[in-house]
Amino acid sequence: MFESLNLGKAIDLTRRTMPIILIRLGVNIIFWVVGIIYFLIVGAVAALIGSAIEFLGVIIFIVGIGGMFALYHLAYRYVFYIIKAAHIAIVSELLQNGKIKDSEGQLAYGKKLVQERFGEVNAMFVVDELVSGVVRGFTRTIYNIASWLPGDTLQTLVQILNRIIWFATTYIDEAVLARSFYEDEQDNVWANARDGVVLYAMRWKPILMNAVALMILSYIPFIVAFVLFSLPVGALISIFSQQLAGWSLIILLLLSWMVKVAIGDSFAMIAMIATYHRETAGVQPDAEMAAKLDGISDKFQELARKAGEAIGLNKRKAAPVAPVTPASPESPIDTTVETGDFPPDNDPLPTTD
Repeated sequence: MFESLNLGKAIDLTRRTMPIILIRLGVNIIFWVVGIIYFLIVGAVAALIGSAIEFLGVIIFIVGIGGMFALYHLAYRYVFYIIKAAHIAIVSELLQNGKIKDSEGQLAYGKKLVQERFGEVNAMFVVDELVSGVVRGFTRTIYNIASWLPGDTLQTLVQILNRIIWFATTYIDEAVLARSFYEDEQDNVWANARDGVVLYAMRWKPILMNAVALMILSYIPFIVAFVLFSLPVGALISIFSQQLAGWSLIILLLLSWMVKVAIGDSFAMIAMIATYHRETAGVQPDAEMAAKLDGISDKFQELARKAGEAIGLNKRKAAPVAPVTPASPESPIDTTVETGDFPPDNDPLPTTD
């Protein structure tokens, strides 16, 4: 079991990328502190207004909670995801070359790798969204069996299992994206992502089972953090007021979750990238499986379309320019520059055989 999970390789890669993991942890803790301050301010404003108009105070507090989700979304898109993208690039570099040029720091070097391959982090985010849609759409067709099971209890249990698997697929998305960094022969990130999800569909059993196991293991830092921090939090509650117990528990759960995201998810992501790399090494994308995905997922169709557009664009950029024929003294000067033939915009998508 542990051999299948590739834990030895994952532990080694985790140790070697500890600098960027610590950055992820630090940023998550900063966000946790900002969140506490935010809730204190919202709570104070809601309490002040609620003392005059009770229902209005409740509404303000509910709106404040929604604002916290919006704040987290912004932080994830423009802070957390940048660090995660750099981490994916660093892990891929280590898998490919066994070392990294980290003289400028792992975060800076990882961001540089992302920019070299995707142009910008936002472009990687867009590819990630499409890959996630394809992976989850394909996985749903495999494991979603609750609809025909008899009895509410069995259906409830399978629905819980379905939800666990759904959350586990996020590590598969990251493993597919990592392929763009170690497949040097293909600069088209859209084609790389297209082929990457095809390879997942071809080798889904070991990859998906590992993803579920790794998701469960990712909660170990959460449990450890909760136990460690519960002692000082419990002491503070006993000193000040039992009325703070509920809020303290929420704050403690949030802190433990941030530790889980920074450490547990990082380890699971690294192990999944290593597993995907191992399971798909030497395997070529199958055209038949690509056709199946095309029928299952609209997002795969969009991936394939963007891959074809990028291939056509690269061909146009690489097309040679014919030399200009010098004008004879007797003829008028012709300023028209002839160029080589460009391939049509609707170039057919190459097969993946």
